[in-house]
Amino acid sequence: MFGWLVRLIVSFLDVLREVLASVLGESTGKIVDWLSWKLSGTHKIQRISSSYKGLDKMRRIEKCLANSRHKELQDFREYTSVSELSATILKVKNIAAAKDPEFIARIDTTFHPMCEINKLTKEATILKRTKYDVENEEHEMTLLSLWNSLQPDRELESRVSEAWGDIGFQGNDPATDFRGMGILGLQNLHYLAKYKKTGSKLLAASNHPQYGFSLAITSINLTAVLMQMLESGLLRSHFYFKCSHGGSRSVTMNDLHEAHCSILTDFVKFYQDRKPATIMEFNTHKAAYTETLKDKLSSDSPLLETVQ
Repeated sequence: MFGWLVRLIVSFLDVLREVLASVLGESTGKIVDWLSWKLSGTHKIQRISSSYKGLDKMRRIEKCLANSRHKELQDFREYTSVSELSATILKVKNIAAAKDPEFIARIDTTFHPMCEINKLTKEATILKRTKYDVENEEHEMTLLSLWNSLQPDRELESRVSEAWGDIGFQGNDPATDFRGMGILGLQNLHYLAKYKKTGSKLLAASNHPQYGFSLAITSINLTAVLMQMLESGLLRSHFYFKCSHGGSRSVTMNDLHEAHCSILTDFVKFYQDRKPATIMEFNTHKAAYTETLKDKLSSDSPLLETVQ
């Protein structure tokens, strides 16, 4: 009979909780959570799932899990299986399927993108830690394909050559430049060169007489920024937004390559628009761009632009 009143009070408490938590600390917010649970019989994660949509829902759910007193939920980024994560949530929160069948029905669609991003993060970290190996035929073939994509009318005369400098490597052997980002740095650059028309445009832009830059090294630098955003959690917003606005629920390595292409293209424009006096200002402008990117990914429209 008074169900509507309870729902109204709980909704008010959920709003109040955010205010109190930001002012008085998370412990105060947890007290309000407990009171809401006692009144409604539902946990905060259930209420978020039913009351919010898209990016807003996923951000709130991640915050809810991160602030949990249960380590199994705090470690939500470790889960790559929807069934395992869902089972953990239901067990820890003691949520019975019969009491909230709608929440159960939403579990797969809610947590699938989260687990996909977790899986991608682990895959990217492995690639980042995988050193370039000159004895690895796949590594060498990918490097040669990179050259052919950016210099289609020019044959590479030698594996170790000054010619690599023409596409933005520091030394005669590109293998040494991949030390910081490993094979991920190579794969990102190769994807740009092979599949994106903008690759040749960026190479041309890198040769600007006043505002030029080293394309390959810049790409590797932006791969480091990309991984910083992925590991900190900021890049997750881009993927959540994409999944909730008509994109695939799956998040693959190609999606990370696409994000790299977008960030690199955006940075080059940012850098050249600022008209640096010398290449020595590169790191200053990269740091400024990184802050701009953080603001973008923290906004309500964190989707990175697709480049051709």
